[in-house]
Amino acid sequence: MGLRTLIVDDEPLARRRIRALLAGHADIEIIGECGDGAAAVAAIREQSPDLVFLDIQMPEMDGFGVIEAVGAARMPPVVFVTAYDRYALAAFDASAVDYVLKPFDTERFARALPLRWRTCAPACSRCSCRPSHRATRRSHCACPAGS
Repeated sequence: MGLRTLIVDDEPLARRRIRALLAGHADIEIIGECGDGAAAVAAIREQSPDLVFLDIQMPEMDGFGVIEAVGAARMPPVVFVTAYDRYALAAFDASAVDYVLKPFDTERFARALPLRWRTCAPACSRCSCRPSHRATRRSHCACPAGS
């Protein structure tokens, strides 16, 4: 089983592009796609993904609204995917693990893919997780070292 990943973007072409770029990675399992913030909140609560690729600019509820609705403590690690660079500081303030500008190329997107430190639980003491991300509230560790 791979890293359980949710794709959230109001643009179908963007979701398709993310899905295509993730398809070649055996360690990633796409568990769903959402086209709006409300659907994303429901999917995150119901499916508990390990990682979310999240657009910022969406109608009704933006990506920051999704994080607020889910709650920062319950929110899985997020890679923001957006066409706007002006939200970068706010994204990292919201504990984003990466911020990818659209249109992204294969190389840049690959650098945003989760590294072992991005989903480790606090109990994982055998991996080289970044300290700020060890605190993510996951019930398991997806890093190769495991816990």
